[in-house]
Amino acid sequence: MKYKTKVTAIGAMVQELAEDGNLIILFNDDINDSDLKDISVSHEVGVLNEEIFVGDKLTIGDKIFDVTSVGNIATKTLKDLGHCTIKFDGDTKANLPGELHVDGLVPEVKVGDVITFE
Repeated sequence: MKYKTKVTAIGAMVQELAEDGNLIILFNDDINDSDLKDISVSHEVGVLNEEIFVGDKLTIGDKIFDVTSVGNIATKTLKDLGHCTIKFDGDTKANLPGELHVDGLVPEVKVGDVITFE
């Protein structure tokens, strides 16, 4: 297990970003910026045990996704802030440094869902 956390809150704009942008944004729930909380899936502070690479598995609740690309600072921001943008488009090249891309459709994320990288 490279990373494990539990969803604690869903921001007011998360559904809109999922539908319009095929993405979700993660942040630790100790972030104090209300604008970031509105657009984010907040989660417990987790510990990143290893770097995340293409071919790893992301699990959100009971849905499993293959990681297809990893931006050059995505692992660092996940480690430091619990932050990354996950794009559900299967792209093999991250357009932004903090993005992770996975293959599949954006899942419905619920409070209590466990998020892992393996």
